[in-house]
Amino acid sequence: MATGVTSAVGRLRRARFTSRLAVDVGALLALCAGVVVLASSPRVLEWLHEETTSDIVTLVAAGVGAAAAILALVASRLLNEARLAWLAAALVLYCLVVLPWGVSAPAGTVSSATQVSRLLAHATALVLLVFALRSPRRMGTWGGWVIMLGGAVLALLALFLVPDLGPVTRLVAGPVSSVVVVAGWGGAAVLAVIDAARRQSTTRLRVGLGLVVLAGAQLYRLTTPMGPPVPDLVFPALRLVAMAVLLLGLLQLVQRGLRSLQEENFEQQEELAIAALHMERAATHTAERNHELRNGLAGLAGITHLLSADGEGPDHERLRSAVLAELGRLHTILERSADPLELEEDLAEVDGPASYEVEPMLAGLVALQRARGRDVHLEVADGLVATGNSAVAAQIVTNLLANCERHAAGTPVTVTAFSEHDDVVIEVRDRGPGLPPGKEREVLGRGVHDARAGGSGLGLHISRELVEGQGGSLTLRTVDGPRGCAATVTLPAVDANRPATDTVAR
Repeated sequence: MATGVTSAVGRLRRARFTSRLAVDVGALLALCAGVVVLASSPRVLEWLHEETTSDIVTLVAAGVGAAAAILALVASRLLNEARLAWLAAALVLYCLVVLPWGVSAPAGTVSSATQVSRLLAHATALVLLVFALRSPRRMGTWGGWVIMLGGAVLALLALFLVPDLGPVTRLVAGPVSSVVVVAGWGGAAVLAVIDAARRQSTTRLRVGLGLVVLAGAQLYRLTTPMGPPVPDLVFPALRLVAMAVLLLGLLQLVQRGLRSLQEENFEQQEELAIAALHMERAATHTAERNHELRNGLAGLAGITHLLSADGEGPDHERLRSAVLAELGRLHTILERSADPLELEEDLAEVDGPASYEVEPMLAGLVALQRARGRDVHLEVADGLVATGNSAVAAQIVTNLLANCERHAAGTPVTVTAFSEHDDVVIEVRDRGPGLPPGKEREVLGRGVHDARAGGSGLGLHISRELVEGQGGSLTLRTVDGPRGCAATVTLPAVDANRPATDTVAR
């Protein structure tokens, strides 16, 4: 199925590229035909001063070509493609050295040294153009500029150092060599179009078509009678068209490179934002885990020596069971928090329709508190069974008891559990100063704490999230008679006749 979809997408891309190729070639042929007709029209030639107009058109073509060279160099940097740097070097040489000879005197009045210099410049530009199709890896992007400078220096030296050797000089700078160079230009341009077609790249196609028009202009100049006067303006006009097409294609390559750079930058920013979010969540869950471990260890501190003392009885056995249950809960926190990002989900995870008896879980926690010397009373209705995870419920109640110790130190605490409708309600009540007026919901937020009482402000926030993960709720309120703070935990209840399936807190 996937292979069929890929094949269909490939056929669609080829069809779209073929249609664009036909449109571009048709439009370019129509433009070149119009330029040839206008530039060779006797009326146009009569209206324009041919030699001056040819110089102006050549100068404009040189400027457009220089702009195209700059764009090729920019595109090479944006797309990290050395071939475009070689094309930039070829365009610079052509615009600075080759184009000025486009308005020189006809071949019959040009010296042999000038002809040799012109041939060297053309041949060097051809070499650069060929390497622009497949640049040498070892030479990178700088190799084209070295060759360009070497060819330009040789062409300039030829103007002053090449002697007139008669037949030998005429053979070197004769029509055969010119035909070979122009044919090479044409072949390189056609290969550029073929490469663009293989890549199915419309932008590269326009660059290749510009080179084809430039090669056609050179071929036109080679086959046109060279004697004075200059017959028409076709050659400089076609060369200007070629440079304009090159400029358009390279401009589109630069735009594509900029889009690619923007997309890459956007992806990096998105990855950085996700990484920052993950780091923040990791720090948050690490702080929450440490908070829970501190509460648990505080509950176990000072109790070990009681267990190690000789003695038997129900209180001793209940205390031992409570310590083991608390150690098991802390071990679960450590095991399930290997990935801090999944701590909260793992703690709130329920494997199937688990349930547990409320009284054994609360009795164990209260036994730990009493062993530490705290005045904690427990009142639990018979037959209370809650749905969820007993370890999570134990963590919630532990956090509430730690909150009572912090804000109402030394006062009695009452833990009450009863059934209400379809819920199990656990109330932890102290005899402290109560909550500030209007702060009942605010204190459940993360990081909200009383600086005088200390703490990190995580306990109530963690408890609220864990309760909600169990399908329940947590509320705090100030009560009177006697005055204090009451934290009410509501958890889904299970019918008392249904056997508990999670007996960790028994």
